[in-house]
Amino acid sequence: MFAGVKCGGILSASSGNVSSPNFPGLYPYNTECTWLIVVSEGSSVLLTFQHFELEYHTDCAYDYIKIYNGISEDEGNLLGKFCGDVSPPQFSSSWNVMSIIFHSDRHVARKGFSVGYRKDTCGGVLTGLSGVISSPGYPLEYNNNADCSWTVHVSNQSVVSLVFLDFQLENNEGCNFDYVALFDGPTVKHSHLGNYCGTERPPSTVTTSSHLLVVFKSDFNIGGRGFKAYYYSGECQQILKNISANFTSPHYPNIYPNNINCHWSVTLAAGYRIKLFFHFLELEDRNSLTDMCDYDSVVVYDGDSETDTMLGQWCGSEQPPSLTSKGNKLLVVLSTDRNYAFKGFTASYIGVVPVNVSCTRTEFQIQISRQALPQLDRENIYLGNPSCSAQLTETSYKILARFVNCGTAGQKRQNITMLVNSLYIDYSDGPQQNIQEYEVQCDAQRKVAMVNIISVEERNRLNELARLAEESNNKNVDEESEPHETSDIIFISICVLAVILMLIAIVWLVLL
Repeated sequence: MFAGVKCGGILSASSGNVSSPNFPGLYPYNTECTWLIVVSEGSSVLLTFQHFELEYHTDCAYDYIKIYNGISEDEGNLLGKFCGDVSPPQFSSSWNVMSIIFHSDRHVARKGFSVGYRKDTCGGVLTGLSGVISSPGYPLEYNNNADCSWTVHVSNQSVVSLVFLDFQLENNEGCNFDYVALFDGPTVKHSHLGNYCGTERPPSTVTTSSHLLVVFKSDFNIGGRGFKAYYYSGECQQILKNISANFTSPHYPNIYPNNINCHWSVTLAAGYRIKLFFHFLELEDRNSLTDMCDYDSVVVYDGDSETDTMLGQWCGSEQPPSLTSKGNKLLVVLSTDRNYAFKGFTASYIGVVPVNVSCTRTEFQIQISRQALPQLDRENIYLGNPSCSAQLTETSYKILARFVNCGTAGQKRQNITMLVNSLYIDYSDGPQQNIQEYEVQCDAQRKVAMVNIISVEERNRLNELARLAEESNNKNVDEESEPHETSDIIFISICVLAVILMLIAIVWLVLL
């Protein structure tokens, strides 16, 4: 063990070098060093490793370095943990602060590491789940003779999506003066996706691999406001088209990363609506001064864009209600800041089929457009049980069911007797069951009908309530039957005693 090792500190120069204690000699045992790199506001920090050699462990549990996109006190900023003799990749921070922690245990020492850093005002290597790419000085006019390259590298199992929010460059035919060029890979030798200039936003781009290269160049005159774009990894940008699905914040149930902006966009066939459920939510709390979700938040929009109507915004441990879209699109956005991270959320959605329900005093009338369920057989849609399946017309699935059939039963709802049944739509394909349940109700006196989708969680809750009610009823029956059994025993005892007394009296009379 080495005593009195001095290491770590705050580095504020525009460039420099960081190395393990005693490098290139063996680093000391039982050492922990923290370096905080701070460059000028508006810049980022670019790290490049020149040498790397630490004790190896599959989970880097012994000797390791950790790299943070900001301060090291918050694990949500962690970019990676490394050990062994494979150098970490280049890293760029998403703001002007980056932290490095070096740790060694009491056994086995190696040469350690050497890493250079520099202030990067234009370009860099971006490794977060999501981030922002913008021209120098945006939204002010960019510099002449700019030459910037951003390499986006996400996990190997993912792809990169790029969406431009704003775009204004010098316009010219062929885009040869000022332009943004995109490449489907980490270098200009990879597939060229296009050159863009002028004021028309480039189309949204999705790579075929885990890398994207963005190049921005300007010439010696005529500028513009520049551009701003979001990039997302597959973990942080999902387009959901199945009739139902579950999704979670990145890394759930572990803490989510800081500084992300993740989108889950649900799009179903025309005519559907979307019902969304949050099962768990744990984000940074509201701002105590404004009582607003100013730090980390989940926002739901009634459409596919953040310009559509907001259905709600939540943070902390709030429990959002179930939400239903007006149309066939819904957008969920998770935004986090630079500080404090928590578990995040779990959510699910289900597509709500447009069901038209009416009733008379004697029957249900149910219609569903064939356009909403184009691939289902009529037997897959039934009321109560499969024997009450739909009939097929030219335009719709139709069910006419008298209340005495198909399991319709009366239930008290707010002191009104409602006739209630369940409509089932079976999407199952193969051994995996996928059945939607809708509760249909009729107030036969007023001839008013209604329909509500029942989620799996709601069905489980209703089943549990029914079970508890049945147990309570059985307990009451048992308690009521117990006095009857006691009175029967007393009655029998009295009868036996009367018979004995009568026999004694008869014997006494005979003896007289």
